[in-house]
Amino acid sequence: MTDCKSNITNSVSYRELFAPLILHHDHEHAVVAHLDAQGRVVGLSEARGSHDQIILPLRQIIGDALAHDGRAVMLAHNHPSGDPTPSRTDIETTRKLADLLRPLSIRVYDHLILTSSGESTSFRDLGWI
Repeated sequence: MTDCKSNITNSVSYRELFAPLILHHDHEHAVVAHLDAQGRVVGLSEARGSHDQIILPLRQIIGDALAHDGRAVMLAHNHPSGDPTPSRTDIETTRKLADLLRPLSIRVYDHLILTSSGESTSFRDLGWI
C-alpha cells in the first residue's frame, strides 16, 4: 500500500493509491482517502457495492473524516463494466456528501471513477467539484 503520508492532490499518484485497492474487484468497490490540510493521506475507508452499483455510506465517511481530523476527502470507485461514465447516483451522492461535509469545513477534493482498461473520470477535471 502507498505511504499514508504521501501527497496525492498534485499528481497522478492517486491511481497508484486507488487502483490496487479497487480494480481487482468484480463488483463496484469504493475507497475514500482522508486528507489533511497539506493534502496528505491520513486514513482510508472502504465500501463494497454490487456488480453495477455502490451506495456510499455517507455517515461512515463523515465519521471517519472527523475521526482522522481530515480537511478533505478524495473518493474513488471502480466500474467493472469498463465504462468510466459517472452514473446519476454517483453524481447525486457526491453532491450530497459535499453538502454534508461543507459545514464541517471538510471538502470533497475529487471523485474518481477508474476502470481496469486504464480509463478514468475525475469529477474535478469535469468541473463538477
